[in-house]
Amino acid sequence: MSAFVRYGSDDAVVARMPSPSIWNDCPVNDYLADPSKGRHDFDDFTRGVIAHSTIVLGQEKGWTCFAESGDVADCALQADDDGVLLLQQDGTDADVVALTDGDNVMGAWKTPTAGNANNKKGWWFEARIKVVSITDADNGAFVGLCAPGEAKDAGGAMTAGGAGLSDVDYIGFAQLSGDADDLIIAYNEASAGTAQTSTGVITLEADTWVRVGFKVITKGQGTYVQFYKDGAYLGAATDINITGTNANFPSATDMARLVSSVGESGVDDGDGIYVDWVRVATAL
Repeated sequence: MSAFVRYGSDDAVVARMPSPSIWNDCPVNDYLADPSKGRHDFDDFTRGVIAHSTIVLGQEKGWTCFAESGDVADCALQADDDGVLLLQQDGTDADVVALTDGDNVMGAWKTPTAGNANNKKGWWFEARIKVVSITDADNGAFVGLCAPGEAKDAGGAMTAGGAGLSDVDYIGFAQLSGDADDLIIAYNEASAGTAQTSTGVITLEADTWVRVGFKVITKGQGTYVQFYKDGAYLGAATDINITGTNANFPSATDMARLVSSVGESGVDDGDGIYVDWVRVATAL
């Protein structure tokens, strides 16, 4: 049996499937057969997330949900959709609703080691999301990998109000509340480096699904992280070069998946971010 799941050609994509351009070289079957080779998880939230609605921190099905308002009903499956989760604002300025895998303490997804000449291990991430609003001064959102423990108040991975990103380890995609139709690419090594962003490469539309992801690739003697929107490579200008030491990249860092919504001063009740599925894999 092949180690690879056959998704078809890079352009053979239907709306809800993972992007072949990201996942065609991920040996999922190998990882399922032998966990010592790698780790893979694909969750479309059909199993649910939250069991309680009266506590701040709810844990179930391998995920933790944090709702600053104290009502984890703000992080809920949608009744009319098959496994679609909404992290929803309730109209409270600077309110945080966040979802992370595990216990919000440990990270299961280690980033590649920058500057390691023998670092040819694979690393993949993709999520299918949509935002409710692209109105400025409304809502900020983040989806990607982040240091564990950032499903919390005061923004977590984002600054209060969703206007910027905090000085923690992360790599992923962010909707900043001050320019809400631009989904930026962002990564940071906490304290040691300077936060890096690529702007103007992913334009969001309200209530419109988009798949965003990244993977590690080798080109010649180099190793890079490449970024994708709906399976389309976003170009060399967005690459992260980890062939040599990169002070701004969160190298060899245990990460957790994080999706968060942070309300700004103009946030409306019901604004937020929908998540259809999140997929991640890493070679060991």
